[in-house]
Amino acid sequence: MITFSIVINTLDRAGLLQETLESLCRLRYAGQFEVIVVNGPSADHSEQVIAAWLPRIRAARCPIPNLSVSRNIGICMAAGDVVAFIDDDAIPEPEWLTQLAAAYDDDGVGGAGGRVLDSSGTTYQYHYASANRVGDVDISHRAATPQLCFPGSRQFPYLQGTNASFRRSALLEVGGFDEEIEYFLDETDVCCRLVDAGYLLRQLEHAYVHHKTAPNGVRDAAQMPRAIYPIIKNTIYFSLKHGLEYDTREHIDAHNRDKADSHRRHLDYLIANGSVPEERRAVFETECARAWNTGTRHGLAPVAGGIDADKLARWQGAFLPFATIGAAQPMTVALVSRDYPPNHRGGIATFSRDLAEALAAEGHQVHVIAESATYSRVELVGGVWVHRVALGQHALPYEALERAIPQEIWNWCATALAEARRIASRRPLDLVEAPIWDAEGAAFLLDGQWPLVTSLHTTLHFSLQGRSELRDDPAWMARFGTPMLALEKELMQRAQAIRANSAAIRRDIEQAYDFRFDDASLRLVPLGMPDVMAAPASAPPPARADGAITVLFVGRLEARKGIDVLLAAIDPVLAQHPQVRFRILGDDTLLMQGAQFSYKEHCRQGGQLARWGERVSFEGRVDDATLRAAYRDCDIFVAPSRYESFGLVFVEAMRESRPVIGCAAGGMPEVVSDGVNGLLVAPGDSAALAGAINRLAASPELRERMGRAGRALFEDKFISRRMAKDSMPLYAIALARFAPTPA
Repeated sequence: MITFSIVINTLDRAGLLQETLESLCRLRYAGQFEVIVVNGPSADHSEQVIAAWLPRIRAARCPIPNLSVSRNIGICMAAGDVVAFIDDDAIPEPEWLTQLAAAYDDDGVGGAGGRVLDSSGTTYQYHYASANRVGDVDISHRAATPQLCFPGSRQFPYLQGTNASFRRSALLEVGGFDEEIEYFLDETDVCCRLVDAGYLLRQLEHAYVHHKTAPNGVRDAAQMPRAIYPIIKNTIYFSLKHGLEYDTREHIDAHNRDKADSHRRHLDYLIANGSVPEERRAVFETECARAWNTGTRHGLAPVAGGIDADKLARWQGAFLPFATIGAAQPMTVALVSRDYPPNHRGGIATFSRDLAEALAAEGHQVHVIAESATYSRVELVGGVWVHRVALGQHALPYEALERAIPQEIWNWCATALAEARRIASRRPLDLVEAPIWDAEGAAFLLDGQWPLVTSLHTTLHFSLQGRSELRDDPAWMARFGTPMLALEKELMQRAQAIRANSAAIRRDIEQAYDFRFDDASLRLVPLGMPDVMAAPASAPPPARADGAITVLFVGRLEARKGIDVLLAAIDPVLAQHPQVRFRILGDDTLLMQGAQFSYKEHCRQGGQLARWGERVSFEGRVDDATLRAAYRDCDIFVAPSRYESFGLVFVEAMRESRPVIGCAAGGMPEVVSDGVNGLLVAPGDSAALAGAINRLAASPELRERMGRAGRALFEDKFISRRMAKDSMPLYAIALARFAPTPA
């Protein structure tokens, strides 16, 4: 099997380089490959990034900012059969090497490259291209151009440098890259010489790479030239080096003057609209004159260096296989989660992220389909391919009309289905998992193309228990409530597998929806979170000089989360423990049931805010870093929800070794062991809640003991890698029970 040397040539892009290296860990290739990083004279922390990857990779320094010199060092170092170049601002899809390798089934193939997606990850920067002998590149092709691949061809296939691979022996035969070309037309020159040497270049319809096209020393963030010298100089150099056998000097010079004039007109436009200062005009003319002089002299008598025996002897080394993250039986999974961090901090969004990243860490390929409020884009985050898709408008098919699925619900379901089909057009998709909330898997259930796993969370039935204004509205129930309750039930009965995060959610749903889950299709998998402890697991919060004790609440300020119960408990707690402080985090703009004001506004109108002063703070929504710090800095965590199917907020606090207070309802007793890692009170009982807070506030020893117990429970039962491993039997159930819908 073909071995690859992946070469990354980098300069001042430490953060992007780290992302590219991380993406290579997730390549799926049955053969071996090595990774070589050649760092130019970077002034950022690229060397520290590279050092952190040693000895998994091989590395070298290029002393000058010359891409061709850097690439030649990489070729000399390479010990694989094929050298694959990828930019330091690019991410390959997992099948990249496998699909490149298939192109080298003939010894006459000298190079192969795939298509390139732009920074959105959904539209293309490059499909197929060709170039001519004066350096004009045509990227308008929509099919490969093998008919142009013969020695002496005026127009020849061109591979974009961010996704180009070459047989190493062929590169050595032609001397590698032309080091006169420090940037721009470097890979075009190599492609031209390989074609003239009789090699085939294959342009592939797949082998995708995502290219962020980050700014560098030559182009800015808007892809405008910062330095015109290398572009004009190398255009002239290339055209004279390769074009004089095909055209007259006069025609070539006229062509190059036209090219320079085109850049000049573009500069005039930028100056006119204020994008660049007038001073750039003089700089341009100086650079243009220097480029014309150097490009002409060197193009008429090319003597630039390439790879020779001395360079090869200096840089060559032994092949170093790169270790990837692999599972014994890797799966490709799509998780549908309309809300997804960092824009959303809800329980389903957090669960989806933690599950996705844990599955990816186990070596599975995970695609999350989430909604984008702006434009569609795809990015690799935490090892997960996150597809943020703009909501589309989709006509209701007969099956959806028959079920009276609300249009707004169907629009998202069908949007997610369309994206899953796009994902599956590139690779087999094993299964789809979607939450019961808003019946996000409905379109997948009706489509029947893949096994469907439905994850149980708080359903519409339980949500309506605190929303009497909706539950008692006949028009709303007829249009939305009743059809959605029926759709939820159908999903729970017909999905190939059911994920239950607690025994309570199964029991409560069966009672509320009047059916029994099929034992063969349901599996209990408690939720888990990643372990990202920054301090020792057993460390209590540092003692404060004023002796203050912080009680933390996290959640939406609504009745179902018990915010009214907590607010009623504050006065008796503050009366008994003047050192206690309350921090209330979460959306505090929601209106109280049957009122035109929020709970925070209600406290303001009632005078509590003034009376409490700085001892109670409403902080609204916060970012992840602030939230994490709040858990770490609190002494007691409280969430007196009237119902939770599980209670992920308790796990967040337990991860930080904090004691917790919850209610004996729903799945909370399966997370909070009363008297062990926290205390449980009756839902809606503010007096009992105040008593529990007072008990913990009075005893540092009890807080520390319960915090330690919570941390131990987290490590044993509620950590995300356990959730990922326990998901495999669930997915096996879905696969075994799946019978595809006939086309």
